[in-house]
Amino acid sequence: MSSSATPGPADRRHRTTPDPLTMTPAEKLIAEWEARHDVAARGSRATPGALQHYLAESRSRERCEEAARGRRGDRH
Repeated sequence: MSSSATPGPADRRHRTTPDPLTMTPAEKLIAEWEARHDVAARGSRATPGALQHYLAESRSRERCEEAARGRRGDRH
């Protein structure tokens, strides 16, 4: 007699396997933090152009998030 907790061969055929190349947003943030930490630990300094690009991108992302939050609040 088989237990209902044990998946049978029919159950295995219908299961989809997750794509190993996709990352969740949390995993992306962790990877970014680890990369920045590694660079800082090596003592490398960013070039002024790279730093300016990073800051501009961060500000742009923050503005987009603020705008999205504002739009959601207007609907209520």
